[in-house]
Amino acid sequence: MKYLIIPIIIVVGLLGACKKNSDSAVPDTHSSFMFVNAVPNSEFNVMLDTINFASNVGYGTVTPYKSYRAQKYNVIITLSGQPVALFNVQLFLRNKRYYTAFLGADSAVQQLSLIITEDDMSSLGTGTAKFRVIDFSQGFKPNRTPLGMDVYSGAAPLFFRGLTAPSQTAFAPLYGDSAYTINFRYVDSSLVLKSFTLPTQTGKVYTLVTTGYPLDSTRFNILKVTHN
Repeated sequence: MKYLIIPIIIVVGLLGACKKNSDSAVPDTHSSFMFVNAVPNSEFNVMLDTINFASNVGYGTVTPYKSYRAQKYNVIITLSGQPVALFNVQLFLRNKRYYTAFLGADSAVQQLSLIITEDDMSSLGTGTAKFRVIDFSQGFKPNRTPLGMDVYSGAAPLFFRGLTAPSQTAFAPLYGDSAYTINFRYVDSSLVLKSFTLPTQTGKVYTLVTTGYPLDSTRFNILKVTHN
């Protein structure tokens, strides 16, 4: 598989911050990291500095969180069987925090995008769960402007409006233990591009990852990530 030019990187959270020169100067603190492959027909290897985090991670795979010492790392991603780094991004893992790297691609699987974000595990209130969307699905309107998507629960309410790839949303609340029908709709339209059933449990944190071509339901896919 060939990828074009420069991959896109979106990093959310506190990055940077240098390692201490002495191990004795660094408290024994830990953070957690996971990886999600949303690139169809591809496998990747992931390293944190020289640590092998995961190998041959296939499409749709969500690795479990792994705990690491809280400090700065280089997140290095390579295509399985190829030594050249597609991404080499600095990430500072903060104490008692959770982070996920989402790797996706455009609808033609020609340009890769990496979104690294902190996963907020805090509650939005009694009796609630919560979810967000990571959008890698790419489409265009007839005038060739990027297609935006609205995200609804059934016919209402509206959770998110005008998503374009690559992007991520904030977390939105979900109430009670139930099953939501999440509808991805053509922006400012009642046209449903894809429906996804999301069973929820109180206290849980979810991410829905969109992949593929949103104007063809057979090529438009939703991946579910449960963070806790």
